[in-house]
Amino acid sequence: MFNKIVTVVFAADPPIKSITDVENTLVKIVNLMFGIFWIIAVVIIIWAAFTFLTAGGDEKKIEEAKKILFYTLIAAATALLANSISPILSNLLSGKS
Repeated sequence: MFNKIVTVVFAADPPIKSITDVENTLVKIVNLMFGIFWIIAVVIIIWAAFTFLTAGGDEKKIEEAKKILFYTLIAAATALLANSISPILSNLLSGKS
């Protein structure tokens, strides 16, 4: 019985047949993570807005909301740069404009 299982497992076509398949899989994973990041970023921005609106004049809460918003925007800018630097470098190195 074990021989049949091993034969079935190894007889099937492997999902990764070339380096292009590895690259495509990695691109899909990165795009998924990028989408998840943006969902989390929007939730944190809404949280910062809620904190700001419910501060009721409390300077400590207003400063906390500003700090949350500032760091979220820095993270978003970093994510945008990280996602766009690869195509830019690829175009520069390949001579495309």
